[in-house]
Amino acid sequence: MPEGIAEKVKDGVIGAVKGAGDVVGAIRSTLTYLVVGTLKDAGEITSTALGVVTDAVRGALRGTEETGTDAAQSARAVVSGAVEAVVQVGGDVVEGAKKAVRGAIRGAAEIGRDVGVTAVGAVEGAVEAAGKVGKDVTSVATGAAQQALESAGEISKDAVEAVKKGLSSAASLPRDVIQSVVKGEKEQK
Repeated sequence: MPEGIAEKVKDGVIGAVKGAGDVVGAIRSTLTYLVVGTLKDAGEITSTALGVVTDAVRGALRGTEETGTDAAQSARAVVSGAVEAVVQVGGDVVEGAKKAVRGAIRGAAEIGRDVGVTAVGAVEGAVEAAGKVGKDVTSVATGAAQQALESAGEISKDAVEAVKKGLSSAASLPRDVIQSVVKGEKEQK
């Protein structure tokens, strides 16, 4: 796995955002370009290679923090770009979405952003990308929401509650899918 991908992506996002009229579009396209290049360099698209997506998303969120971009918009653009990149190189869209959401949640925690708000933006980005590239939106939404809760659980109980609350109240996400995931998570405890 390439060293320094998080830093490379962070710098790329900062450069793209400066002077961009469409900040969200600049973030999305920059991340897509960088992740596609990195995954192509990796050769075979395995679960290990997709780990680069987590690092890229974390780096991109650091870049958006430095440019003052909104947390939810940033997470949405970053995850959408990452998922599109995974699809472009022939990777598994659900696995790519999960890696991207994991990176968004970890990145948010590292830079002190609201994990619940970031989770909503991240899952929205995964769903948006799946729809854009013609993939199964329900499977992607389910995997992304499950990953958001799992990643929040690695941070704290408060983070899990913030993610549950955020996802459950997000009108833009498929309510039946989110309720099923949140309910399923409660039953596992």
